[in-house]
Amino acid sequence: MAIIRFTNCQLCDEGKIVDEVIDLHGLILTPGFIDIQINGCYGFDFSEYSSEEEYTKGYNKCMKELVKTGTTSICPTVIRFTDDVCMHVLPLLKAEEKKDRTESLGSHCEGPIISTIKKGCHDENYFCRPKTKEDLYSAFGCEENLNYIKIITAAPELDGVNSLIPEITGRNIIFSIGHTMATYEQCLEAINRGATMITHIFDAMPQPHHRNPGPIGLEGLADERLCPYFGLISDGVHIHPTYINIIYNANKDRCCLVTDAQNTIGLPDGEYPWEGRYLVKKGRSLKVKGTDTIAGSVTDQAQCMRNLMKWTNTSLAEAVKCVTNHPARSVHVDDHKGFLKEGYDADLCVIDKDGNVKQVYKMGNIVYSSGSI
Repeated sequence: MAIIRFTNCQLCDEGKIVDEVIDLHGLILTPGFIDIQINGCYGFDFSEYSSEEEYTKGYNKCMKELVKTGTTSICPTVIRFTDDVCMHVLPLLKAEEKKDRTESLGSHCEGPIISTIKKGCHDENYFCRPKTKEDLYSAFGCEENLNYIKIITAAPELDGVNSLIPEITGRNIIFSIGHTMATYEQCLEAINRGATMITHIFDAMPQPHHRNPGPIGLEGLADERLCPYFGLISDGVHIHPTYINIIYNANKDRCCLVTDAQNTIGLPDGEYPWEGRYLVKKGRSLKVKGTDTIAGSVTDQAQCMRNLMKWTNTSLAEAVKCVTNHPARSVHVDDHKGFLKEGYDADLCVIDKDGNVKQVYKMGNIVYSSGSI
């Protein structure tokens, strides 16, 4: 994707007539950002359910705040699989077009089929070990609920999981390797069965060894068609900047910048209750109180993009791809999102040369302006 500079930006009403001409004064127009892994924001946790009324109210409020950061579409990420979450939250997070806020592309289920050894901050009381299709349906409440899911993160080394990959991908759900102890060979088998992604690469998985590269080694496959997309948290906390540079340059075209943000993003530093525990937010860091366990990120996609530029010396044009083109392709919405093309959704960001968000449009409607254009 080439960065396109507009002196005058024409916003079209359903592609028919020009309603307004906007002078962008040399700023840059990009597709809206797509975050395929985000756990919550602005005080709202996608995995916390009390009632449909309260959930819907909090969800809509946080999505109206999130869109102001430039992120116009997300895969809301669920990590706790209670009966309420499966039967009520997953349907509420279904893919649905929105014109005034960030929209869902379908949920990202980060679990419950993950390793207890690489569980991170996840509660293993919600984990399960499906071996049959019926077990798989039960893991998410019922078969119908799979219709609301866009991504499932799972550990392919668990008994029976690789055999379920065709069932998952056959429903247009992305199988993503994550929270895993899998060997390179087990991961390669998962790829051959239909896995196409790695969840927050480097985190919650074996680190590469020169004789066992593990999941991360998949990004070095000679056959680029088999190389999976990978979520990369470039917040400067989850991964050292040097490794961000290494993995980005290993496979630029599969890099998807994700926030893995918690509900504390957008909130001041402090302690926040979470799953019967407390999260401590201090600057860029978010940890489970009393531990060194990272509990997610508090960095938005625009900052992740700016960090990528700084730590890899890549151009703004290339960095933008990692929050637009690549995530759109990774979850198969590149036929209507993630690109500046005729007929595509008019989800747009106006940014400056440093990657700062100045304006945001959702389906052609202006939803945020910094006032400095």
